[in-house]
Amino acid sequence: MKELRDKNGLTEKEFLKAYKPGDYERPSVTTDIMVLGTNEDITCLKILLIKRGGHPFIGHWALPGGFINKDETSYSAAARELCEETGLKDIYLDQVYTFTKPGRDPRTWIMSIAYMALVSELERVEGLDDADDANWFDLMIDDDTLSISNKDIGVDIRYRLEKKTFRNGKISYENYVAEPVSSDKLAFDHVEIIIESILKLKSNFEHSDLAFNLIGDKFTLPDLQRLYELVLGKKLYKTNFRALVASKVRPTGQKRKSLSSRKMSLEYTYEG
Repeated sequence: MKELRDKNGLTEKEFLKAYKPGDYERPSVTTDIMVLGTNEDITCLKILLIKRGGHPFIGHWALPGGFINKDETSYSAAARELCEETGLKDIYLDQVYTFTKPGRDPRTWIMSIAYMALVSELERVEGLDDADDANWFDLMIDDDTLSISNKDIGVDIRYRLEKKTFRNGKISYENYVAEPVSSDKLAFDHVEIIIESILKLKSNFEHSDLAFNLIGDKFTLPDLQRLYELVLGKKLYKTNFRALVASKVRPTGQKRKSLSSRKMSLEYTYEG
């Protein structure tokens, strides 16, 4: 088969041999991970943050993450960084969005591929690698405020949220713009990553099996319903909820104490 040549008369092999990557400015690429769980009685979302041990934003709390190496995918980099900085491994990871705002990192042109991780229990974490500390924080978000706090270590990070309308072609959609209202702030644009991750989780939660990454292998239906209500931010009718999850769960034939009501209830497991 005759080799195709471009307008300069070069074959693909000749073109690649002459190609000079340095002629084009290239960004560095990182990955950042929002790790989400719940407290023991499923009344509050918990988020994992690390305390940065180096510049920029030294001493600030941030999402775990780091640079993607040449020989790995963004997914494998996210899993590696999460393990290196916090000790967590083998957990659910889902890509959220690629953040490319100019100036988002003061070092240079750096883009971030963000991931959302979901855990069913809050494992003990510690700051490893270039993180000075790692800890779980209460995460509360509504139409007006995003709050990330840990009373034990005296951290209270708050942002005021303003809902704005954006257009994409013929479609209009709403999103939030965050403005810090506390002395403590997250590093980089990590508040935007958290907002996008929560919005994606809410939009997919009711019609997917994501909930089963946030609850133990064995659970009660009252606890599962409370989890759905916590993530979605609304009350669900018991009969409608049970119809929603009927095909996703199966009874084990045992009973267990519900985390939310402290009463004995039938035990179920995920029908995955």
